[in-house]
Amino acid sequence: MPAHAAAVGYTVQVVKPKNQDDKTVGYFALRTHPNAQQMLEVIVHNQTDRPQKFNVHVTQAVTNSNGIIDYSQYDPQLDPSLKVKMRDLFAKRQQTITVPANGRVPVKVTYQMPAQRLRGCVLGGIYVIQAQPQQVKQTKAKIRLRDIFAYAVSIRLRESPHNVTPNLRMNRVGVAQVDRQNLVTANLQNFEPGILSGMSVQASVKARNGLRPILQQNQKPLGMAPNSNFNFGLPWGNHNLKAGPYTLELTAHGDGQTWHFVRNFTITSRELRKLGPTNPTKPNNWLYLLLAAIIALLLALIAYLLYRNHQARTQRQ
Repeated sequence: MPAHAAAVGYTVQVVKPKNQDDKTVGYFALRTHPNAQQMLEVIVHNQTDRPQKFNVHVTQAVTNSNGIIDYSQYDPQLDPSLKVKMRDLFAKRQQTITVPANGRVPVKVTYQMPAQRLRGCVLGGIYVIQAQPQQVKQTKAKIRLRDIFAYAVSIRLRESPHNVTPNLRMNRVGVAQVDRQNLVTANLQNFEPGILSGMSVQASVKARNGLRPILQQNQKPLGMAPNSNFNFGLPWGNHNLKAGPYTLELTAHGDGQTWHFVRNFTITSRELRKLGPTNPTKPNNWLYLLLAAIIALLLALIAYLLYRNHQARTQRQ
């Protein structure tokens, strides 16, 4: 069935081959074998009355910083545990196509499996993205380009009928700044060639030997690509962590498994200096009090005017 990119003016249709081992899904879930060579095909439908140009990439699935399986990165940083890379299986990983108005163009890519038997699965995608904005939208205030839309079709290759169970380890714990927000980060790594889905994470940070958590963060649902890692972040919020020793405790649940990690770490003065300025998140209580006072005065004024109007009507009667 076609995969729709809503309100974009195009769709991407998967042509499922005979070795599709899950016919209920709208992506390539394929059972293959060593040395196998196979051509995959998707069809890009242009639903507009003008030609559209698209860039098509074959990508490796990774886990992004939000704990989501990401198919959009053409040349991502790969996890050291990844043995079979999607980029090594496809000789032609990038192409550009032009689809005529209200037309359709097939896109074909070919993979070849290594001679050595594959354990688990390799996960990637065919990533289709508009090569240019649809048009320039002009207003009196500014000129801006319309959004460029993309769609990813997953490719899951495996040789065994059985999935490999994912597994987690926690690597480095430290501090970082993302979008001017300070975080304590814990690097989580799925070091097995299995997909981890429906994961929830509960984490807290407290001073070493402290009783109460200073930071807490709970997130779900998360997912991890096979043989990938990402930095789970605990925002500082209104807390201003000082240099010193801390303890992070993290519990993850997913695919019927539970992982529990406890890690001591130290924040140094040098690390704090490197973080730079942050966006203020502490609420301005004086501003809230001022707004409350203005609202109270307006309500009192309205009540007085209504009362005076009522009195005036009573006197006239």
